[in-house]
Amino acid sequence: MEITSVLNLTIGLIILILTFFTLYFPVVIYLNLRKYKEASLGLIFTNLKGSILALKVLGVAVLIFAIGRIIDLLNLISFSSTVDNLATILYLITDILLIYAFYRLLVIIRIEKFMDKKLNVP
Repeated sequence: MEITSVLNLTIGLIILILTFFTLYFPVVIYLNLRKYKEASLGLIFTNLKGSILALKVLGVAVLIFAIGRIIDLLNLISFSSTVDNLATILYLITDILLIYAFYRLLVIIRIEKFMDKKLNVP
């Protein structure tokens, strides 16, 4: 196996794992918000420092995503591999920032399983 094919396979696997976590965390956040709406939202406002940090990281991720979209438009015009590689790197950075922001939010709003028994939630 050539080094380039191993490298491409590794990068593809990393992108697949990052994409999975980028999907996983918002789904878990959504399910938690559906089950414990008031408590989860209250925890976001109770832990303002952590919530503000997560929202700042989310804002930076959206900004980088927008820059990546502009670079994708340039990629349609130029057909340069450098522009394509830059767009891929920006998407990886965006995924990592989104995973971090969603993870921080999930840590803030997560209601632990043992709390279900105290709250008598089925």
